Amino acid sequence: MRLPFKAWYFRSTIDEEVIRKKFEEFTIEFIDPLVIKIDDAHRLLITSFGAVVFFPFDEAMAKLATARITETLTDPYVVKEVEDRLIVETGKPEARFLHNEVWLTDNAVSPIQMRIIAMLLAQSIALDHLDLEADKALKEFELYLNDLMERGRIRIPARKILKSIGFAMQTRFTVLNNLALFDKPSETWESESLEILYQGMKDFFDIAERQTVLNTKLDFINENTRMLFEVLSSRKSHYLEWIVIILIAIEIIGFGIYESVNALLGK
Repeated sequence: MRLPFKAWYFRSTIDEEVIRKKFEEFTIEFIDPLVIKIDDAHRLLITSFGAVVFFPFDEAMAKLATARITETLTDPYVVKEVEDRLIVETGKPEARFLHNEVWLTDNAVSPIQMRIIAMLLAQSIALDHLDLEADKALKEFELYLNDLMERGRIRIPARKILKSIGFAMQTRFTVLNNLALFDKPSETWESESLEILYQGMKDFFDIAERQTVLNTKLDFINENTRMLFEVLSSRKSHYLEWIVIILIAIEIIGFGIYESVNALLGK
């Protein structure tokens, strides 16, 4: 049997409680992460961080689900760059993880197997999105570093630096609060085959390694933007000090002129 999985990523976060009400006539198969059973053949996994996985993918089901999901979002934009597909083939002589294809020896895929595959596919496209955003931030940041190296000055506004710090902190929060906190399904502790599937899918998507790379990029952005902000704050502090010195000097000179004028008039 050939089962196509397809994952989309919405730029907005998703309120799972609101989503459950939108799909209340359907069966909620799992709560965390949320898996909705549309019918005996079709399901979708919906995450709070914006990833939605359809399995097996069906155009009509996807349109119905997407229409309902987007009604609940503040930003219904779908990030096409990270859209991903995966084919699961059952009844194979051996379990294998190939490029965009997974082989299973079982003749049919159980709901928990589909949930594990969909869960890790959701994590994968979310990491793709966050990595793209981090690369954009790094590319923009590179311009300011080149300016500092070539001209010995910083032309980046302090407000933009603070936004970069905020981006790094928010992205790290997303990773820790959502992506990294998908607990291993309890069923894997009781089933060796499910444990093999879970670990195999994690390795297939390089989840741990990609999280490490993303955290390295965020650390770089965070540390260097903080350094630039300290430099700008220090420079601003020096400007203020010079302004105070100049004002004091003007006051002293003015007072001296005043005294001189009075002395001349007194004569």
